[in-house]
Amino acid sequence: MRKTRKRKRRRKTTIGARLIVLLLLLALSPILPAGLLGAGDKPSESAVVAGTVFREPGFALPGAEVTLTVKTRPEGGKAPKLQKKVSDARGEFAFYVPPRKAQYLVTVKARGHVQQEKVVDVNDSPDRLDVYFQLKPEAAPESK
Repeated sequence: MRKTRKRKRRRKTTIGARLIVLLLLLALSPILPAGLLGAGDKPSESAVVAGTVFREPGFALPGAEVTLTVKTRPEGGKAPKLQKKVSDARGEFAFYVPPRKAQYLVTVKARGHVQQEKVVDVNDSPDRLDVYFQLKPEAAPESK
């Protein structure tokens, strides 16, 4: 009987030690670098170019290919690379760019719809810029 009691005590101390370590990590989380805790890939201070893609009657268009290219380079920094996203189930997308004055070209294309482009001006502040697209269906080829 004593052997089983010792084992139970060991488990409690192991669980207790793990709990203490977990609580310490949570308490120190604001101090630790973001990379150690598995933070996301978005920069801490950036502008957001986000939007929604709709189809003709005003319904969301999921699966549209959205591309962000640099039209005029950001002042005082290097230009971000070409970025591509696919609109989600609600037709939404988002890109993170440096919060410096620059122009970007947002292009949206989807199968069976006419491609659209819009220019977005980013200023010197980390703002969210919303862009909306309503894609029209391609004209059906005339049959003879």
